[in-house]
Amino acid sequence: MKRLLNWWFRLSLPQREPDTTPAGRERTRYARLTSGFTLLILITSILSLPLSLNTVTGPLTSILAFVSLGVILISLGCNKAGLNIVAAALVVLNSIIQVTNAMATNPLDPSVMPVLDLLAIAVILAGALMPPVAALVAGALNSVIIVLILTFQQHTASYDQALRTGEFAITVIMIPLMLQIIVAIITYVIMHNLQLALRRADRAEEIAALQKDLTQHERARAREQQSLAEGIAVIEQVHTAVANGNLDARVPLQTEHVLWQIAVPLNNLLNRLQQWKWNADQFERTRLAINYAVKELQRARIQQTPVLFQQQTGTPIDPLLAEMNHLAEDSRPTHSSQ
Repeated sequence: MKRLLNWWFRLSLPQREPDTTPAGRERTRYARLTSGFTLLILITSILSLPLSLNTVTGPLTSILAFVSLGVILISLGCNKAGLNIVAAALVVLNSIIQVTNAMATNPLDPSVMPVLDLLAIAVILAGALMPPVAALVAGALNSVIIVLILTFQQHTASYDQALRTGEFAITVIMIPLMLQIIVAIITYVIMHNLQLALRRADRAEEIAALQKDLTQHERARAREQQSLAEGIAVIEQVHTAVANGNLDARVPLQTEHVLWQIAVPLNNLLNRLQQWKWNADQFERTRLAINYAVKELQRARIQQTPVLFQQQTGTPIDPLLAEMNHLAEDSRPTHSSQ
């Protein structure tokens, strides 16, 4: 049964995104109720159609039977198009047509008078498938229909004979009307209270969802604050290390960290600073090496001795000093022979 209903709902209801608001959920509830009752009425209408045609008492009977079936089919199309109120109104209208068909195609007789009581079904359907006030409207409409039928429909002899008794007149007129009024009021009260309860439940569910989202947001924010504090502490440690001369210090943050966009340029800056420091140290060593070479050359010139650099400086001028050593060694024999 559940599988059949799910298939029917997929067939008869419009394709919508999941409802996220109380109004959307209420609309879906009305649409599903209308679809379910439409399926029930459609099945009963199809099954009773041959019986209605076989027991036809006039051309109006068959016409109203097909009109009733057409109203149900139109209701299906309206519900599929998202016109929930129109579809529900057509379902209620079909129920009224069914009763009116039976009463309008037969003369009034005491045996058929209880059929008027079936108009209460339309009142219940109106209250269930539409806003509760629709039950009052349907009750008023049914009361007008009852008065019109009792006033203008043909009577049988037994009906006229029974109508002469005051008790039967009160029963015929008052009971159907009172039934419509009582059912309309009771349906309105029940459906109104049910609607309020459903709205409170939807509101409570929405509040619970908001509280859950708020709790998750607070937890995420707390984790982010903790991660932010830890990241700031790491960056502070790196700054302290760099200030103390440790240019190898880096900010060890992962890509998913909130301060990653700050850590990357900071690490790049430290890399460049380290390179600048190395270049400055190399330049200073080179300057000292040049001073050393100049002093050695001056000493050799004053002492009239070949220049000889005994140690490497670890600077770019080491190849130059090596070549000068080779030149000095090559010039020794020539100097000795002289």
